[in-house]
Amino acid sequence: MKILNYFYFLPFLLLSSCSSFNSNNGAISDNNSKLLQDKSINKVITLTSLSTDIVSALSRDKLVAIPGSSLFKGKIDYQKLPRISQGRTPPNLEKIVSLKPDLVIGTKGFHDKILGKLKDNNIQTISYELSDWNSLENTINLISTKLEINNLKKSNEIINTKLKECVVANEQNENPSVVVLASTKPILSPNSKSWAGNLLQRFGINSLTKDLDSKSEFRGYVNLSPEWLIKEDPDNLIIIQTRPGQYDDFEKSKPFSNLNAVKSDQVYRFNYYGLINAGSLESINSACLKLRKIF
Repeated sequence: MKILNYFYFLPFLLLSSCSSFNSNNGAISDNNSKLLQDKSINKVITLTSLSTDIVSALSRDKLVAIPGSSLFKGKIDYQKLPRISQGRTPPNLEKIVSLKPDLVIGTKGFHDKILGKLKDNNIQTISYELSDWNSLENTINLISTKLEINNLKKSNEIINTKLKECVVANEQNENPSVVVLASTKPILSPNSKSWAGNLLQRFGINSLTKDLDSKSEFRGYVNLSPEWLIKEDPDNLIIIQTRPGQYDDFEKSKPFSNLNAVKSDQVYRFNYYGLINAGSLESINSACLKLRKIF
C-alpha cells in the first residue's frame, strides 16, 4: 500500500511550520531598543515565505534577501534576491549580517535564537506567531507600521487583492460535516486552535474535530483513532498532500474505504501550504478559493 512515506518525517514539517501551529493569540515581538526603532527601515531580510510576500506587497524594493522556498519557484519578483536559507538548513547568520539589514523578520519560537544573535549585532528584529486570521492581519499591520506605510489602508488593500477569496461575510452556513487529515500515520486533525481550524471556522465549515482537546505534541492538532473516524463518519474528508499520487491507494485501504465520504467520492486533496502551513499570501488565497468551491 502506497500511503504516506512523507509522514515518517511529518514532525519536521509540523515543527518547521511553527508560525501556523503555535497559538498564543497571534503574539508579536518587537523588543528592540528605542535607538533602533527610530532608525529608518530601507533594507529588510525575511526568514519566512509569508513575511517575504507581505514585505513585497508593501514595498518590494526594501527586500534585500529572502529564505529559500519551493513557493518562490518561478516567481520572477524573487529570482534575483539572495537566499539566506535553503530547505532544512537554518538561516545563515554571517550572510545576514554581511548584508547590513535594517530589519529582519522571523517567527516566534522557531527563529528566536538567530533573532537574538541579530539583536546582539544591533540589527532590529520582529517576530510573529500565526494562529488565526486576526494574527495574520496584525502581522501585516505591524510590518506595514515598521516600514512607515499607511498600515490600515495598505493592509486592507493586501487583504482585498492578495487574499480576496478569503474575504467572507459574518454568517454561519449549514455545511455538511468534514474532517481534515493532516496525516494518516498517525491520524492527525486540526482543532479550532490551529491556523487550519480557524480558516475552516471562517467559512462556517462544520469541522468535527474543532472542539477536541489537543493531546498530541503538535499544539492545535489532535490524534484520532480509526475507531473514532469510523464512528463519526464525516460527510467530507480533506487530506493534505505534498506530492502528486500520494494517496493513490487511500480509498482502498482499511478502515478508510468504509467511510461514507470515500464511498460518495467526497474526498478532497489540499496542498500542505495554505491550509496547514499558511506559506504565502498566494497559497492562503488558493486554499480559500478551494474551500469556497467545495463548500
